[in-house]
Amino acid sequence: MKIHLDCYPCFLRQTLDAGRIAGADEKTQKRILSSIMQILADIPDGTTPPKMGRMIHETVKDITGNPDPYKEIKRQHNEAIMEMEQELANRIGESPSPLEGALKLAGTGNLIDMGPERRWSDIHRIFDGITTAGEQTLFLLDHFEETLHQSQTLLYLGDNAGEIVLDKLLIGLLLAREPNLDIIFAVRGGPIINDATREDAELIGLADMVRIIDTGAAFPGVELDACSHEFLKYYSGADLILAKGQGNYESLSNAKENIFFLLTAKCPVIANDIGCDVGDLVLWNGAPSINEDLQNCL
Repeated sequence: MKIHLDCYPCFLRQTLDAGRIAGADEKTQKRILSSIMQILADIPDGTTPPKMGRMIHETVKDITGNPDPYKEIKRQHNEAIMEMEQELANRIGESPSPLEGALKLAGTGNLIDMGPERRWSDIHRIFDGITTAGEQTLFLLDHFEETLHQSQTLLYLGDNAGEIVLDKLLIGLLLAREPNLDIIFAVRGGPIINDATREDAELIGLADMVRIIDTGAAFPGVELDACSHEFLKYYSGADLILAKGQGNYESLSNAKENIFFLLTAKCPVIANDIGCDVGDLVLWNGAPSINEDLQNCL
């Protein structure tokens, strides 16, 4: 998915947020904004939002000298959701369809994202009022479940810290349902916004459950031309890929037919590209036949 003009205000807002989180004073914030405005003025057509996101956050790091501005925020998010882990696990177990419940909680956890404009103020209230069972037009549960049962390997592309605890609960359920399924969990190759890294996977105990790899590059998404050989080996060999969040969607929405995207649509550009409303919880697959069948039902 390429950058749209409507992305530009969000990039500038994200730049200002990142500079402030990194501790920049007003003069330095202005310098950072000026640098990003120049990049936006000259950016090539076809650039993806994650590539622009990397340029923003590398600029912030370089100018402020802060190599990981969101480190403390990630720690807080991980700890907050870990405190809720048992309660959330109970909600999954009490759901009429535990798989659907786990997917919807993991998808709702995608709100824990410091990139797009946030629509929440208290991380503990994110899961209030969500329904873990019920019909949603763009939630392809049956197709996912059928594909999962036919798969021997699952590459799970993580997104954010905090959210990763919900991924852990979903993975535990998947392993219980499909004990022969080989799950590989991929994190970012370095600090970028509040995206999950290997450190986060180890902190929450996910590394004790499945193999952890990283993409080999610090992008807020999966830019295949920058990924490591190890990651590309697992990516090309996986029977099924579950990609969490907007950044992974922006990178891979046109890449392969065996990818399911699990996310909450947090901006109008993404919602329009998918064909949903802002705020919708989506489990979406890029296979043309699936999309045509679904659109015929709309």
